Amino acid sequence: MPPTIPKLEPVLPIYDSGELSLKQLARFIGVNQSQMAKIAAVNSRTVERDLASEKTSKKLQPLIHSLKILWQLTDGSEGNIRSWLKEPLVEWFGESPLDSLLKNDLKAVEQLVGRIYEGDSAGY
Repeated sequence: MPPTIPKLEPVLPIYDSGELSLKQLARFIGVNQSQMAKIAAVNSRTVERDLASEKTSKKLQPLIHSLKILWQLTDGSEGNIRSWLKEPLVEWFGESPLDSLLKNDLKAVEQLVGRIYEGDSAGY
């Protein structure tokens, strides 16, 4: 039996020399630096300095995990990912995933994306 080739994770365009770039992440999801600061729960100067600390990177892992799944589901379409993030959801009473991110509820978005990926959410 041939050895199993490990599946490579998608490399999102949010890194600079292997480090998470907050500016590139903001651009990728279609938010400004002030909104990125809210999502990452850091001050605007941290976003301005660009590279995320280990603590901030760890805090953003649910978002990054969600983006990796969305990247796979959209065949790498940044535009489709940004559109989906801004789409109001009926089951969230008209709030979008981006609204949830801006409230710093990254886990809710990760759970929703996980359900979509697993096929548990109809209509997506």
